Amino acid sequence: MPILRSVQVEKIDKDTGEHIKSNKFTFGIYEDEECTKLIKEAGANEYEGTALFEGLRFGTYYIKEIKAPLGYKLSDQVVKIEINDKGVFADGVSLEENNGVYSFEYYNSLLPIIQTGNEMNYALLLVIGAIAITGIIGGIILLKKKNNK
Repeated sequence: MPILRSVQVEKIDKDTGEHIKSNKFTFGIYEDEECTKLIKEAGANEYEGTALFEGLRFGTYYIKEIKAPLGYKLSDQVVKIEINDKGVFADGVSLEENNGVYSFEYYNSLLPIIQTGNEMNYALLLVIGAIAITGIIGGIILLKKKNNK
């Protein structure tokens, strides 16, 4: 019987340190470091901010984010997972087991906020327009009075 392990990715906001709880992110586990040979995908657990890969045999794998949560930048970080008789390692660091699952943290940064939309002050424009119209009407009245004399 092969020995199988479960590896969980904990999705963490880089600035706040909190789990990103969204069902809109996906991770892939790959055979190769270039992440071209996809083994399988794991979607998000929206209540915990995690993605779980189950039933992994001894060997070396690479985990990379395929789809980032809404508002976050897609990370190009690749985490090397090694599973052997000595334990489970993420980028050479031994992972602790908790209820049969080995977890590591994966950080994401928010996308920069791009200001869109119109922030024109319409009240100010109305006041300026009213003053301009009053000035024009007043100027016309003065010109007519001058021409009548």
